Amino acid sequence: MNKLLQVGIRVQVALATALLLVGLTVLMSFVIGKRSGADLQKQIGLGVSDIARQMADELDRIMWTHRGEVSVLSTLSVLQELEDTQQISSIVNRLSREIPIFTWIGVLDRDGTVVASTNDLLLGANVSQRPVFQYGKNGQFIGDVHDAKLLAEKFPLYNGEPIQFVDIAVPLFNKNDQFTGVLATHLSWEWADNVRKTLFAGQGIHRDVDIFVVSADGTVLLGADGAMVGSSLELDALQQAQRSNIGWKISTWPDGAEYLTGYAPADGHLDYAGLNWSILVRQPVEEALEPVYVLRRDIMAWGLALSIISSVIAWWGAGFFVGPIGKMARSIEAMKRGEIERLPDFDGAREIKILSNSLNALLAKLTEKDAALGQMEHIAHHDNLTGLGNRLALDVYFEHALAHADRHKTQLAVMMLDLDDFKPINDKFGHSAGDDVLREVAKRLRRCVRGGDLVVRLGGDEMVVVCHVGTSGEGEATMLAERILNDIQMPFITGGNRVSIHMSIGIALCPVHGKTIDVLLDQADDALYAAKARGKNCYVLASDDGEPSGSKSSLA
Repeated sequence: MNKLLQVGIRVQVALATALLLVGLTVLMSFVIGKRSGADLQKQIGLGVSDIARQMADELDRIMWTHRGEVSVLSTLSVLQELEDTQQISSIVNRLSREIPIFTWIGVLDRDGTVVASTNDLLLGANVSQRPVFQYGKNGQFIGDVHDAKLLAEKFPLYNGEPIQFVDIAVPLFNKNDQFTGVLATHLSWEWADNVRKTLFAGQGIHRDVDIFVVSADGTVLLGADGAMVGSSLELDALQQAQRSNIGWKISTWPDGAEYLTGYAPADGHLDYAGLNWSILVRQPVEEALEPVYVLRRDIMAWGLALSIISSVIAWWGAGFFVGPIGKMARSIEAMKRGEIERLPDFDGAREIKILSNSLNALLAKLTEKDAALGQMEHIAHHDNLTGLGNRLALDVYFEHALAHADRHKTQLAVMMLDLDDFKPINDKFGHSAGDDVLREVAKRLRRCVRGGDLVVRLGGDEMVVVCHVGTSGEGEATMLAERILNDIQMPFITGGNRVSIHMSIGIALCPVHGKTIDVLLDQADDALYAAKARGKNCYVLASDDGEPSGSKSSLA
């Protein structure tokens, strides 16, 4: 120790720096590795669980959408009467072309004979014994994944296996409410695999995850590149999903390996009850924790390298670093006070100049990131088409608006707005014209409200206005509603066409009709439906007992 103290100060600084950094590196490697392992495992577990939930939601949403399409198609009179089979054939063939997921569409008469179908496949065949007819004639039927027994030879193999289908069928009734047949559709199960490949391919720590869809009886319907499809799966995570639980756990799969396994039930969407599918998402435990091992190695490598470099720099620069560093510290303080915008160039060692440039670059990056975060926040809170706020913006705004109203003992008005007969505009002039109308409606609504009020678009032609109405809530709210109705009924010009449209409005007051945004939206929505029922182009104010009041304004 005495001999060490007798060496020069530069050597002492260099050795002390090296020993300190080596010790800190070892300690950090141990502590960070220990904690990050558990944290990362939890993070990935929550991630695969979220992927499972999203996959389940997407499958249910798509099934719900196509079930609705089939139901709407069944209302066509030409299908219900089963008289013009040539026109029916044209309709089903066009639908198959426009929506390829409908691999086969068939119209069956009351005896189960195919009278029209996609590309005339099975035309004239009697399929009365098939589930799609047996169940479809009794009401809407959605069948689980199955092999295409009658159509197997008509379609190419998928992933080396025969194509599989999901059935949707509805009965057909003529105008006299007599049963005339069944509209039967086969949806190619390939769409679910495409969802798996594209929507949840996995990124970052969730790369290379495997996604499985399992039926109610435990049969694997969909797996990674066909893995385990058709086999029966017994797994504790699957049992959790079948109990309608969402979460994750470490499970041992049939191959004997341990996987971080996320699970979620596909329990339907809105009025679609689902087919009791379960979604499992797995990632090997060793692969999931690989970043921890890499992190430990990187900490050790970078720590040792930094120790060597720092000891050399400390030895070389101990004699004259203090001066430039002091100047730099004072310049940084000046930047914090806003007196200068960037660090000046410093004379001295190269590291000082590098540090100055790096700090300036970091400040520039931070400025860019602040701007990017602001832009991302704007995108997250606004509707892309109209520039209005979205539901997230509504929730954030209402929380602050409610606090302001409480402090000032004032009221808030929540208005649910819906355009009357908007669909004919899209049908007659095209969706581009409809979009133009929505954008113009958004401009007019902004023009009608005050600066501190909020206009949001929930979706389609449904919008919400939240405004401060002082203590005379009902009077101010109805005045604003009348102003909006007057402004909206002014003609629109889109694509050289003159378009006229009206709007119905439901109004709820806070705190009269509720103090949460969900309750107020429900009250306003009920009032909106009442406005629609009263002839549209009017407003209706919700009453204190939850029923729409008689107050309204109807404009010619």
